[in-house]
Amino acid sequence: MEQQQFEPMSVGRIFDKAFTIYRHNFVRFLTIVALIQVPIALIGLLSTNFMYGGVSAGADAGEQTVAAPRIGDPEMGSGTTVADSLRPAAIILMMSVSAVLALVGNMLCQAALAKSVSEYYLDREITVGQAYRFVLPKLLTLIGASLLVGLVVGFGFLLLVVPGVIFSLWFYLTTPCIVVEGRRAAEGMSRSRALVSGNLGKTFLVGLLAMLIAWVVAIPFGVVSGLCTKFFLRDNFMLATTVRHLANVIPQILAMPIGASAFILLYYDLRIRKEGFDLEMLTQSMSSGGEAGDVV
Repeated sequence: MEQQQFEPMSVGRIFDKAFTIYRHNFVRFLTIVALIQVPIALIGLLSTNFMYGGVSAGADAGEQTVAAPRIGDPEMGSGTTVADSLRPAAIILMMSVSAVLALVGNMLCQAALAKSVSEYYLDREITVGQAYRFVLPKLLTLIGASLLVGLVVGFGFLLLVVPGVIFSLWFYLTTPCIVVEGRRAAEGMSRSRALVSGNLGKTFLVGLLAMLIAWVVAIPFGVVSGLCTKFFLRDNFMLATTVRHLANVIPQILAMPIGASAFILLYYDLRIRKEGFDLEMLTQSMSSGGEAGDVV
């Protein structure tokens, strides 16, 4: 493992180090994200095929071949099959479940990545399983923090756009504050605000560059997906849907660790600047014979 230097970092240095960490932990980071995002993508794919596959199949067939009971028939009622009457409720349920799983899955991925990047930065080893075992007990706290941040930021955008942006920057580091320091939801938000205050511009640049990187990574996959579905898969609904889902999930798997690395490095950069975290680590290293102790 590369020996880390605890020092203040510019935005450029943060991303330079983030890419270095990403290269050294490529397989582990992708595994962390794929373990969550691939099953969620499969559930979304099944939901999409359930919603639209039947319509497509019916259009291809041109007519019904199965005589199902209908409302209006002696058995049912007036012209709609039992399956048709239940289909809207099933679609709403599947869409709701997919949305909730996506939100919770993203939180878990971000938290596990935050733990993994943090441990690497502190010159400690951690496996994928250890990262998830560490963050799973914090899931309810992370969900609560996400809801609180969403409410506050949403309220800020209702007032004016600028307060919403400021609130989102204040709470940008809530997840690492919860994961690294073991804080509760409201405490993590307060801690994030304390670290970010006075560094809104730097936090904004880090977040903006992370989004731009994710966008750049996604562009080639979106282009290839669009060309394939337009010219080669127009008559194959299920395969076209699968290609579109892959074009969404693969860039997410590739880019999410970069953003996570950047915001963890920003977290430690602000601690170094405001709290002398580098001196704290040096003191711990000297007192323990060269190995840094736990950081809380």
